[in-house]
Amino acid sequence: MMKPWYRARTPELLGAAVTGAREDSHLTQTELAEHIDSSRPTLSRLESGKNSSTITLLNALAACGYEVIAVPRGSKITVTPPASAPTRPTQPTPPHTEDH
Repeated sequence: MMKPWYRARTPELLGAAVTGAREDSHLTQTELAEHIDSSRPTLSRLESGKNSSTITLLNALAACGYEVIAVPRGSKITVTPPASAPTRPTQPTPPHTEDH
């Protein structure tokens, strides 16, 4: 099943996206805050659209399996599910060579 995606043009909508990502990941505010070395009140402020650090935003979304992509306003976006959802970037596999 594909995760929902979010478009946010205001701090409040960005906070709602974090809330949705967290809930889709079945995490409480406390659990997510602990996972990203933050506090529940900080996460609550972020989800409310109040001032919060960019690093907290990025860490919270990454912990829930999301990333931020900036596109021109009003752009049409196609979202397709990934072939597999790695939890972290993988290193390229070196080419296979055979001894002859």
